[in-house]
Amino acid sequence: MFESHLEQKGWRWPITALITAVILGVLGPIVIDLEQGLPLSLQSLLVCWLPLMMGWRAGVSGILAYLAMGAAGLPVFAGYNSGLSALAGPTGGYLMGMPVAALVLGSIAEATSADASDRNRYVRVGAGMVLGHIVILTMGIPWQMKFAPDLDVPALLERLVRPALLKSTLGLLLSVMAMRAIGTRA
Repeated sequence: MFESHLEQKGWRWPITALITAVILGVLGPIVIDLEQGLPLSLQSLLVCWLPLMMGWRAGVSGILAYLAMGAAGLPVFAGYNSGLSALAGPTGGYLMGMPVAALVLGSIAEATSADASDRNRYVRVGAGMVLGHIVILTMGIPWQMKFAPDLDVPALLERLVRPALLKSTLGLLLSVMAMRAIGTRA
């Protein structure tokens, strides 16, 4: 959504990819425990929101850089985790789903017409946030089942739905605030 606005200001996608990686590296590790055992990770919120704002090139490149930082040992993954063990372990499928989600969401953002109404943009962001979480879960759950074959998938989904919907709502609110802050439609 902001990619054309940033391009007009001379910010090419490699710069926005770097910004995406830095934002993820700084804020992605933060996990807020909403209620006992119900974490709200800023990681997936940002992974879904940033490509919708920056486009697919910056989103995918930034998230791949973020994954490389985590693989190299920087504590940038949710809960300040890092290393190849995080990528190869039970959460690896969720992490590998992130660039795929970025590609899908960034493509949605870039397919949005320049003359689309704000309402149309907000609906796309809200739907995109939900879709991004679905993509990440779709890739993460089968991977996690390799480590826990007796995983109760319906119970896991029930536990993850509320945080995903809350993050989707927060992403929509962030979008509204960002669009109003720049004084133009994204």
